[in-house]
Amino acid sequence: MVGAILDTSVLIEVLDAGNAELLDEILARYDGLLIPWVALYEYLYGHAYVGSDVRERKRLVEELGAVVWLDQRIVLRALGLDVGLSKNGLRIPFSDLLIAATALEAGGELVTLDERHFKRIEGLRVYVPRPARNPPH
Repeated sequence: MVGAILDTSVLIEVLDAGNAELLDEILARYDGLLIPWVALYEYLYGHAYVGSDVRERKRLVEELGAVVWLDQRIVLRALGLDVGLSKNGLRIPFSDLLIAATALEAGGELVTLDERHFKRIEGLRVYVPRPARNPPH
């Protein structure tokens, strides 16, 4: 088993949509959970925008897994990815570059519900879970 790096889409699905089946699947599949700082930021931004208590949302994310903060290795990896993709006429959002660079540097598998941009990155291991969503109550 390897560690999982969680994309923003997974944070939203688990914490906001309450998809317990997805969380159970991830916890059964991986040894540990890591959250890139930029995924934390994107998640909190959405809550701040609508006026939610971001301190409580931040606490929930931090309980889910360890936040990986930006360091020089991630900066250089993201830069290499960005330049390489750009030279091939491919661009992806900066936040996705940072999430991918974090996953590559951590040696884990990126767990996302939206692989569209990530599949362009060579060497990045991506897992897209497809569990049934919790039925509405």
